[in-house]
Amino acid sequence: MSTYTLEAGRSNLQESIRRSYGLIQSVAVLLVLVVVMSIVSPRFASVINIQNLMAQMSAALIVAAGMTIVMINGEFDISVGAVLALTASIAGKLMPEIGIVATFALALVVGPLFGLFAGVVVTKFGIPSFITTLGTMMIARSLAFVTTQGQVVSNVPEAFRIIGLGRPLGIPMPFIIAILTILAGYVLLNHTAFGKKVYAIGANRNVAALSGIDVDRIKIICLMICGLCASFAGMVLLARIGSIQADTARGLEFEVIAGVVIGGVSLSGGQGNILRVIIGVVVIALIRNFLNLARIDIFWQDFATGSIILAAVLLDALQKRIAGSR
Repeated sequence: MSTYTLEAGRSNLQESIRRSYGLIQSVAVLLVLVVVMSIVSPRFASVINIQNLMAQMSAALIVAAGMTIVMINGEFDISVGAVLALTASIAGKLMPEIGIVATFALALVVGPLFGLFAGVVVTKFGIPSFITTLGTMMIARSLAFVTTQGQVVSNVPEAFRIIGLGRPLGIPMPFIIAILTILAGYVLLNHTAFGKKVYAIGANRNVAALSGIDVDRIKIICLMICGLCASFAGMVLLARIGSIQADTARGLEFEVIAGVVIGGVSLSGGQGNILRVIIGVVVIALIRNFLNLARIDIFWQDFATGSIILAAVLLDALQKRIAGSR
């Protein structure tokens, strides 16, 4: 075998490792967590706990599908938790009066409307998406309190709760819905012209614009898709727990962003694989679940989540440094 062939093989191996760095770090973190948690808490690996864990992480997975698209496009949406709560609050109020189908259709409009508004502000007025969606987050959360009057909404029809309580083959229905949502996002990003434009804009907005891509339009659509995912997650969560309150999902946006980054999506946009995001969200859910099983004070759980977010940012910076040193 020639020296040239050996060098080419070594170069291809290094390139494969570089491309898989995000996946490798995510899988490594996940495996370490599973092993450690199984040893420390025997209840962690029980079938009941795993089923509960899958159901609990479903809303975050659905939201993460939309957040991944937005972040690959180079933007953020921190209003998703509030939009989820508002959607579920409106649905909980309307469902006993107008029925399941009509409520579902109306509720799913809430998120896209917020996404449309945020998208117009970001693209037409040049306001950063983080600041814009901070404003829409406060608006949505306030409207959720107005809708519920600060009370728990629990008049959810049993027929609707089948979506949240069903367990075909022992797998919670919300988790199946979440995985299907992620797969739909994968198809959208990797097998459509729209997905290629999302990546192109995230990688370099100016180059994308010069190539004829309508940058503003794509950004608005991405934020609308993220809003749709948040509303959809709200409906699935409402079906699972059977009640909702205005304070539901507070802080979900930051957990989702951390999960997306742990899954290998770059904070600066243009890079990421939505299937890997599943691992990142699972990591966050595992830690939350373990803290609950270990009966750690709830106040320390936010400390843990904040630490994870910082670790995710550091890992993202490390990945960029490794890529830039080539």
